[in-house]
Amino acid sequence: MTSKTPSSPPLRLLQLSGVALLLFLGYAVFSMERLAVQLADWTTWVLAYFGDYYLILGLGAVLTLGILAALPLGKIRLGEGPPEFGWFTWIAMLYSTGMGGGLMLRAVQEPVFYFLNPPRETHLDTKVFALEYTFFHWGFTPWAFYGLMALIVAYNLYQKGGPALGSSSLLGNKTHPVWSMLMDFLLVLCTLFGVVAGVGLGSRQLLEAIMHWTGRSFSSETVLIPITLLSVVSMISAYFGVRRGISLLSNLTIGGASLLLIFAWLSGAPLLSLKDFILGLEAYLIDFIPMSLNLGKAKVGDEFLRDWTYFYWAFWLAWAPFTGVFIARISKGRSIRELILGTLLVPSLGTFFWFAVFGGNSFQLLQTGIVDKEAFSSIYSSLLNYFSVFPFSHLSNFVATFLVAAFLITSIDSAIFVLSMFTDEGKTEPRPGIRIFWGVSILVFTALLVLLGKDRLLEAVSNLLILFALPFSFVFVLLAIQLFRKLGHMG
Repeated sequence: MTSKTPSSPPLRLLQLSGVALLLFLGYAVFSMERLAVQLADWTTWVLAYFGDYYLILGLGAVLTLGILAALPLGKIRLGEGPPEFGWFTWIAMLYSTGMGGGLMLRAVQEPVFYFLNPPRETHLDTKVFALEYTFFHWGFTPWAFYGLMALIVAYNLYQKGGPALGSSSLLGNKTHPVWSMLMDFLLVLCTLFGVVAGVGLGSRQLLEAIMHWTGRSFSSETVLIPITLLSVVSMISAYFGVRRGISLLSNLTIGGASLLLIFAWLSGAPLLSLKDFILGLEAYLIDFIPMSLNLGKAKVGDEFLRDWTYFYWAFWLAWAPFTGVFIARISKGRSIRELILGTLLVPSLGTFFWFAVFGGNSFQLLQTGIVDKEAFSSIYSSLLNYFSVFPFSHLSNFVATFLVAAFLITSIDSAIFVLSMFTDEGKTEPRPGIRIFWGVSILVFTALLVLLGKDRLLEAVSNLLILFALPFSFVFVLLAIQLFRKLGHMG
């Protein structure tokens, strides 16, 4: 008897993924505290010894994309025919997938933290300085990680006519099968653990919103309700595919977020928010390279780097396989320059204005004594407390709650689609049954983590994701070098 060769690698990948998850859960059941402590210690060690490496890698990704966009090679079109999706839909999908949920969590809390706890001495106004560091952690560098990975995958899929997504199409068909399997396995685990960590955090914010609306407190296990609802809706969206499911939901989400942003802008101090945006952007652009390398007057302490910059860089890098692959999937027909500008500049500028509005208005509320700093200390409740101060608070908080859920769904359904592509022979339109399998897997895995360890185990998953970022970073560098070689031959 002979087995069908094409189905063997995806089957083995599914089996490996299942075994890894079972081992993780099994170890967590019997040694949860030990597991959490070990992962925290390993994460601290990795960030301490490889943090500067992440800084160099982040700056290198930004400069690489900038150079490619400026060169004549930027005109190269990724695939034949016109773009599959219009500009707004394309931006909506990559934005919703990349960090929309994070912006809802951090819109108020993070800039306020920097405002109250400046990371170093500066000649800048405290408000501008807080926005500068928020822009730094959510701006060009994370999107450069995403964009460069997307370009690598898109070039191999469309320009080089790769048969399917996977390590063989990225590294070359001569790659040893064992290395190919290990790379695919790493990409799958990065995607899975990344989305699970995001679902856990986002569901906690939804539960906080429910408690805000009802005035009641709930047990931590109640978070299983939003986890289940989000996962089911995401499965339905992924089942219908990119065009009939994911793109429609992304358009709705970005449209709602734009309306919420406009309302927040007009309800606060519009001219002051615009001034904060301009001054924060100017400071960010001037200090970008020194901040990226932690040099000179931009140098901050090791503790801040480990807690924020190193952690963020590793986290964004760990999400790059998932977001990069999805962005590549929706970018067929666009030029290299379009892909770079669309992933590097447009979402960064939108993010900067988002933080300038919510952060700037929050600074005013604190300075005038309208709210206490404790109101903005939690990532789960700070946005709800923010809107409670302004008119139409019930409506704005309802929209904000809906957007938290919607952004999570657009991340989960994209992750389901990417996982399905990896484990269905790299097809850009994976079988619906595979999509359902991964949707159920994400739901079950997240639910078990919450039941077993609540926030403690979700924190362990986040640390595990940071650890996965290190081996992936070496693969990332290798893929970027190979991309330059391929582009060089075309030049």
